[in-house]
Amino acid sequence: MKKSHSQIRKQRVKKNKLSQKAGLPPGTIVHVGKENTSEVVVSMLFYNAEIAEEKQISDINECRDYQNREGVTWINVIGIHKTDIIESVGKFFNLHPLVLEDIANTEQRPKFEEFDNYIFFTLKNLKSDNEKNDIAYEHVSFVFGKNYVISFQENDTGIFNEIKKRIISGISRAKSKSTDYLVYLLIDATIDSYYEITENIEDKIEFVEDEVLADNAKNSLTEILIVKRDLVVLLKSIFPLREAIGKLQRSENKLIADTSRVFFNSIYDHTVHIIESVESQRDILSGLMDIYLTNISNRMNSIMKVLTIIATIFIPLTFFAGVYGMNFKFFPEIGWQYGYLYFWILCIISISIMFWFFRKKRWL
Repeated sequence: MKKSHSQIRKQRVKKNKLSQKAGLPPGTIVHVGKENTSEVVVSMLFYNAEIAEEKQISDINECRDYQNREGVTWINVIGIHKTDIIESVGKFFNLHPLVLEDIANTEQRPKFEEFDNYIFFTLKNLKSDNEKNDIAYEHVSFVFGKNYVISFQENDTGIFNEIKKRIISGISRAKSKSTDYLVYLLIDATIDSYYEITENIEDKIEFVEDEVLADNAKNSLTEILIVKRDLVVLLKSIFPLREAIGKLQRSENKLIADTSRVFFNSIYDHTVHIIESVESQRDILSGLMDIYLTNISNRMNSIMKVLTIIATIFIPLTFFAGVYGMNFKFFPEIGWQYGYLYFWILCIISISIMFWFFRKKRWL
């Protein structure tokens, strides 16, 4: 059973708003997004062509022993609401304060930035929230250098678990490649969730289409607005993502190997395909909205036509009643024995003639 709009509003989580950063100096780390009280979990996976080691870490300094080892160190931070942890990671890897600010800001649009020794990339992980009949989005950020990759997630959605399992089991080609390939895998896994969203939206549009064609005006508008809201969320995420991946694709940074560019070309094609699907769905939804409004207009016209016919039928009856309701002293039909019957026959003849005329004009 679908929840009402008021029920959905009651379930909304409190958020730290972007306005809270007003007046603060640039680079100030302020968490913007849903309030979260869960513990931040930091895990590390070190791997190379021969080994793969995973462990939970409580202090970022535990990664120091792996800095000079041959291989890739992948640090995954689940929870960006505790800014002190983000700050400690930034100090350890010497990240720019504006990068740390963007990591903690869940309203930040997808972007790509290059620095001297690392690259910063951020995007949205989308997921269907069936309970709220909405799309939930998670802010995901990546920072990668020569031998390390840091990923930041709002919540433990498990989106990267399969990648981690494949690396640990040794069946992933990432073990023999550099950090840029791991970033490709992480971005690709995130973009794959967009296909699920587009498929869900397509199912919703098919349902709305059935509702509109069945002329079910009670539910059609609500469903159209819900799907339209989902499309807006998806478009706000995918358009800047295409721009960011395009910059990543064209970058000449030494951290991106020539052999990896073909993979980034692939995810760029995925974003283009998703955008084309979304635009097609938006056009279909606009057509359904037009059909819905046409149905409403036709229904209103039908009602007005019926009311107009009824009013037109009563015009001559009102005239006859007005004539015979006048208080003249000398009225020929007043004293007639069949005057009352004559009045009703006159009314019935008048109504019959009008019905015949309406039928002839095909107004009925």
